[in-house]
Amino acid sequence: MNKKTTQLSSRSAKKAETAKVSFFENDQVIYILLGLVVLFVIIARVHLLSFPLERDEGEYAYMGKLILDGHAPYSMAYNMKYPGTYYMYAIIMALFGQSTVGIHLGLLLVVVASTVLMFFISKNFVSKIGAVMAAASFGIVGTSWGLLAQAAHATHFVAFFALLGIYFIFRAYKDDKHKVLKYLLSGIFFSFAFICKQSGLFFLFFGYTVILINEFSLKPLRVPLKNLLFLTSGFAAPILLMFFAFYLFGIFDKFWFWTFTYLSKYGTNVAVASAFESFKMGISFVTSGYSSQGYTILWLIALIGIPMTFVIRKTAKEKLVILSLFLFSFLTTVPGFYFRQHYFITLLPVMALLIALFFDFFNQLFVEKLKRPYLVFISFFTFFIMLWQGIKANENYLFKADNKTLCKNIYGINPFVESIQIGEYLKRNSAPEDKIAVFGSEPQILFYADRYSATGYIYTYSLMEIHSYAQEMQKEMMNEIEQNRPKYFIFVTVNLSWLRRNDSDETIFTWASEYMNQHYKMVGFMDVVPNEIAQLKTDKQLESSQPPKGQVIYLLERLE
Repeated sequence: MNKKTTQLSSRSAKKAETAKVSFFENDQVIYILLGLVVLFVIIARVHLLSFPLERDEGEYAYMGKLILDGHAPYSMAYNMKYPGTYYMYAIIMALFGQSTVGIHLGLLLVVVASTVLMFFISKNFVSKIGAVMAAASFGIVGTSWGLLAQAAHATHFVAFFALLGIYFIFRAYKDDKHKVLKYLLSGIFFSFAFICKQSGLFFLFFGYTVILINEFSLKPLRVPLKNLLFLTSGFAAPILLMFFAFYLFGIFDKFWFWTFTYLSKYGTNVAVASAFESFKMGISFVTSGYSSQGYTILWLIALIGIPMTFVIRKTAKEKLVILSLFLFSFLTTVPGFYFRQHYFITLLPVMALLIALFFDFFNQLFVEKLKRPYLVFISFFTFFIMLWQGIKANENYLFKADNKTLCKNIYGINPFVESIQIGEYLKRNSAPEDKIAVFGSEPQILFYADRYSATGYIYTYSLMEIHSYAQEMQKEMMNEIEQNRPKYFIFVTVNLSWLRRNDSDETIFTWASEYMNQHYKMVGFMDVVPNEIAQLKTDKQLESSQPPKGQVIYLLERLE
């Protein structure tokens, strides 16, 4: 073989190796893979569009309906949450209709947008294929039933706005154009995350750390201070506007009581001593997805990714940013020590990034140390197999099972499926101006019925809790029902709708028994049993059916 032939062979080998390196860095390939991730998320969520609303969704949907009808939050229904999610529901229902499918279609778009944002944010820390892995982890794991992710929870909107805030604050360090605007936008989106759920406040603190990590050494000191001020100004503007609007609506006192005064009582209901047990229970459901497998391996890899942050080839600033994102994301799950499954949705962005960092570590090793770029396929397919294992464990939920059956399997004795039949009955047998009293924590009934509540207490948990306002709340609920004279009184005896304690004040039950006996007659009832969908019994069926005791929903119609 002559010298010229040897040179040609060497060049051919280099070209082949370059092709191997560039395959997973080729923009066309990357965007095709990202498109496939988005397509999967869409297909899975299309199947879940008709999934019955659970009670949080019922609350948001009912509040959204009130807003669309021109009523301010907290004026006709009370809750301790900030109104961001209520307005998101109002926007979604205005665009896609006041229905379960319309609400979940809006959620689908929010999740898809969040998945794409995850891709672009991750590119600041990992390779292009690593960013695809991050997007896939966020979008696909974020559709698991271990997170109760089929429901349009507030945490979905918190994650969406937090990702927007993170995207813009990172863009501020990519180029010098419009930096002030980027800080302001970042602050505004962090504020929206906070207004959707108060725990979203921790993402603002992450924004502060990004500025301090990147600018703490700058001289003069007024440079980072100025940027911190811009971020804070953006964050404060929507909150001040919200306060001013509620003052104009004349409901500021009500808003303040529920979102500050009462919230301080609710947030101390779980003892610190039992917090770790609560965390373990929550994380076990999240990682397994109610199966023996689920996405456990990917969650473990994300956990391994935390110490790996110290050894990956990143600058000290990048490592600090990643670790601070983990810290503040985790803190969003902590307030109140409840650790409910959907609370972990706000942990998904950093979980997805840590998974991508783990696999990207090996990608760098294959390409730069071993000089074997084709081995990148190993990490890609290893990730794909782990992801596929979780998909297979959830395939019945994602693609096959009837949504009502799924709802009963997941939520058991909670009457979410039953609420559909009850709501439809109320809608058929009442006029739009008729009011309904739901005696229990089932606001989804009000939404299905398309009727107003006779009381602002769409949840009754606060009446059973041990705090100084419980008795006053009970009296207020009783007075509102008596004044509004609802056509239908829906008595929910399901334990999970009340969470009664041994030392709960039970005055309201004595009142309810007397009030119903004097003013109402029973026109229907419905058993609530786990893993079985009962039928609402009305009219002639009542004659041949003895109303059961225990977990039941009674329908009573006003006599006069």
